[in-house]
Amino acid sequence: MAALAVLWALPAAAQVAWGDLHATSDGQLSALYNGNFGNFEKNEHSLGFAGRGTISGDYYNPDFLSFSLLPYYGRSQANSESQSITAASGYTGTTNIFKGSHFPGFVTFDQNWNSSGTYGLPGVAGLTTDTNNHGVNMGWSALIPDLPTLSVGYGDTSGDSSLLGSDISTKSSTRNLNFASSYTLGGFYLNGGFIHLNTDTGINGLENGISETADSSSNQYRLTAQRPIPYNNSNLSLGFSRIDYDTDSSLGFKDNGTTDNVNGTLSLRFPKLPVTLSTNYTDNVFGSFEEQLISSGQAPLTNILTPQYRSLSVEASTYYTILPRLTAGGYVERTQQYFGNESFGLTQLGVSVNYGFLRTLKGLTVSAGMVDSASEQGNTRLGFVGNASYNRYLGKWDINAFAFYNQNTQTLLVNYTTSNLNYGGSLKRQITQNLRWVGIANLNKSVFEQAAGNGSHGESFSTILIWRRASISGIYSQATGTSILTANGLVLTPVPLPLISPGSLIVFNGENYGGTLSVYPIRNLTVSTSWSRSLSNTVSPLLLSNNGSTNYYGLLTYQYRKLLFTAGVTRFDQHISSSGLPAAMLTSYSFGITRWFKGF
Repeated sequence: MAALAVLWALPAAAQVAWGDLHATSDGQLSALYNGNFGNFEKNEHSLGFAGRGTISGDYYNPDFLSFSLLPYYGRSQANSESQSITAASGYTGTTNIFKGSHFPGFVTFDQNWNSSGTYGLPGVAGLTTDTNNHGVNMGWSALIPDLPTLSVGYGDTSGDSSLLGSDISTKSSTRNLNFASSYTLGGFYLNGGFIHLNTDTGINGLENGISETADSSSNQYRLTAQRPIPYNNSNLSLGFSRIDYDTDSSLGFKDNGTTDNVNGTLSLRFPKLPVTLSTNYTDNVFGSFEEQLISSGQAPLTNILTPQYRSLSVEASTYYTILPRLTAGGYVERTQQYFGNESFGLTQLGVSVNYGFLRTLKGLTVSAGMVDSASEQGNTRLGFVGNASYNRYLGKWDINAFAFYNQNTQTLLVNYTTSNLNYGGSLKRQITQNLRWVGIANLNKSVFEQAAGNGSHGESFSTILIWRRASISGIYSQATGTSILTANGLVLTPVPLPLISPGSLIVFNGENYGGTLSVYPIRNLTVSTSWSRSLSNTVSPLLLSNNGSTNYYGLLTYQYRKLLFTAGVTRFDQHISSSGLPAAMLTSYSFGITRWFKGF
């Protein structure tokens, strides 16, 4: 593999021109001394190579055929700016053909070995994985004037990862085929498409040695139509989509279904009181949630109940400008949902007022409103909605703040409501000409009012102090909530417990904190170090575990002309209590000299 690094750098020394083929390149080639100690990397001392490069060019003309290739080898935290715990290698490439013509096409591809990934935990830094993946995507379009456009694409990606400090490993592969077309006909702008998706996922090493695989597929058809109405920029839009999906788990969880959605919007731009009328019909409310997971490549490794639940809603809304900075708005919405032989109806009436301050509180915009809900049984609840934003310079202070709150607002189901709170902002201060401080905070909370314990809460804080020759920063985040398991980690569920079997719901709690210090004592000399720690626990029949991860990283670089001298060290450990295995530990360091190459 070291020989490959040399080959990557060689083309960088000169331009390549052979007939109509033109290519340029640049890159870095490093000679390194490495030392590794740990239980997931071989303990060794070695002298080797690392590098990265860029090769780009064209044939005949850049608009006819152009290409680029970016290879890298042996890049880790100890010897470069890479954030991989292990010595990662790989490449990415792109080819474009007939760019700018009526028939453009492209191919992209990538391959990564031993890169560091993340096993997701919502709202906080997840656990570190050792990952291999590759992918190919290609597409072609026909863009002939006065004829419908046509675009065709195909993608195939796959990968595997192992959770360091445990025997948990995952595999996944995704294949997709898609078509899209657009055309203007009879004053309507038409846009349609089709996407076929196959997702195969698997996870090994769960609680009690349980392994699981899930195979999912979906087909999505969509058609939209838009046209202007010859009155004051009014417009009409119509849409239809159909999604059919199927998922099959090795633990016996099977589900399939079809979701049809029809919607329409009419916007009438009356001078003083614009009115928007909209309607939406869905014949499978629950199925749309599972299909979203499948379409994002996160096939659920859990049982989600998706009975046929139809929903029809009609809404009318408007607003009126009372004063230049004072606006009032309102809406009325009727939703009717059908489940089997039962029917649930809900009517909501909402009003809101928006005001932007000019003088004393210049930069502050406030909106507040109320929502009254009524069903066949009478008035059911009163909801509140409010948000505020504040953006202003006060001397050397730059203030940006926001807050959003809603209570008793409707979710997918008319008989469930949620309350959400999200607030935060940033504060910046230019202390001196060469010294600046920034602080950022964000807090959020979401709960289902009728299902205690179903929801999430999170908060994050970060700060950085920047000086001409140094910077220091810190970060803290914390999150708790309920989730479901996928091969890529945990995913927050927006539906309450009745839709997910209790044995499949995972309660999580996690936090992470850390800091970074960078110093530039003299020109071309940089010393940087960072430290982070992550703690989490999960509770469910499938995943009961207490986890922790600590990472320390330091790098010193000095640039002298085209030579870069480096010295780096990494200290990493991660433990997963459910695995019963020793913590994964690694200590590595390196010293190296890097030569920068430039073709022309």
